[in-house]
Amino acid sequence: MSFPQRDGQFKLRFTGDEADLILQDPLADGVVAAQLRNAASAPGGGFVAMATQADLDDLLGSIAAAANHSENPEVASRLERLYVRLENLERTLFPIEDAEGEVRAARSKAARSEKAYVFQFRIELLGVDPPIWRRIQVSSESSFWDLHVAIQDAMGWQDCHLHDFTFLQTTDRIGIPLDDDALETLPGWEQRVDQYLSYHAPLALYHYDFGDSWLHEVRFEEVAPMAARRKYPRCLAGARRCPPEDCGGSMGYVEFLEAISDPKHPEHESFVEWIGGPFDPEAFDARKVRFSDPKERLRRLLEDERP
Repeated sequence: MSFPQRDGQFKLRFTGDEADLILQDPLADGVVAAQLRNAASAPGGGFVAMATQADLDDLLGSIAAAANHSENPEVASRLERLYVRLENLERTLFPIEDAEGEVRAARSKAARSEKAYVFQFRIELLGVDPPIWRRIQVSSESSFWDLHVAIQDAMGWQDCHLHDFTFLQTTDRIGIPLDDDALETLPGWEQRVDQYLSYHAPLALYHYDFGDSWLHEVRFEEVAPMAARRKYPRCLAGARRCPPEDCGGSMGYVEFLEAISDPKHPEHESFVEWIGGPFDPEAFDARKVRFSDPKERLRRLLEDERP
């Protein structure tokens, strides 16, 4: 049983099997996992942790990532059942207050069930060797804004610069239109991915940060059925950490790696201080990728642009 508390926290009760399942994931490092790791058995059995809605969201993301990447079908199935239980609990504790919004969400869910497919893309950062790449899946109903946010989160960028998508088969440019935009950029949130990318037109160029000029090849790989109880977007695989923001593009990144890997380099200490500690260019784990809400990010963007 779970119930809200006055300070915004509520109790989450887990069976011993559920707690073990959460703690089997070596990457489980959220607030709830930390409590379970040190919890004693509660009266009546099981284990109890205190959580906020943000803590529960973090736990749900961790469970979804563990299920997505589990090589054991039985463990993946148990994780998915736990995910559904906690997701239903969240909906009970934090119901949608706007009835019209609830109706729209139900209609959207019904529409998605008719087109329960995902698009799979391979994203590779160009001009960097060895390659930095990700393989992601997004809903077949995604807009280019949705794809942009998914690429940012999967790569590890911070989305603090402009971007656009261009294509071989058309002169259209999709991104964030500006008032003085001579290139007539189409708004990404109004353009669907399936209008431009498919088996017959598999390539796009994603340009991020027009100063450092990070170019990414976006390659359409396949259409796949949307797996029940999976969360999308989903990062399937990848290699190597993306460069730090504002490091000067591909050539600046080479200089950064040379300096940070050599304690005798004259700029070593300044780069370590700038990046905030050690930097491992080989580090990447697809299970650690967390995807943010593109609608919320778009809302903040449009609010910031208001006069």
